[in-house]
Amino acid sequence: RADSRLQVRKPSATSFEQASTLVSTWGTVHAGFERLRLSGRRALLVHAAAGGVGLAATEYAHWLQLSLVGSAGAPWKHHTLRSLGCRRLVSSRHAGASVVGLVGLLRGSRAHAALNSLSADF
Repeated sequence: RADSRLQVRKPSATSFEQASTLVSTWGTVHAGFERLRLSGRRALLVHAAAGGVGLAATEYAHWLQLSLVGSAGAPWKHHTLRSLGCRRLVSSRHAGASVVGLVGLLRGSRAHAALNSLSADF
């Protein structure tokens, strides 16, 4: 038996395959954030912020009130992230532009941690 406080109804538009990934996605993010022990106005870089783990990490970072910088490649992904409240974004397609953009966005401070959910070099 499962505790009913930990259960939610699966939305009808979500397949069982999609729903089954939510536990591992959010579990990955939660474990990462627990290890990082970030709080307050710490700066976090989320690489591939528009992917599954990246989206969960973005939401988690907002919940913890972290200063978030996200990376994404396609312009529509930047638009999606902005609509979710991620105001500071850099390109994940061009390493040089990402570094310059990140330095400008952090305004002399530093990222305290980076979360990269990609499984290989991108």
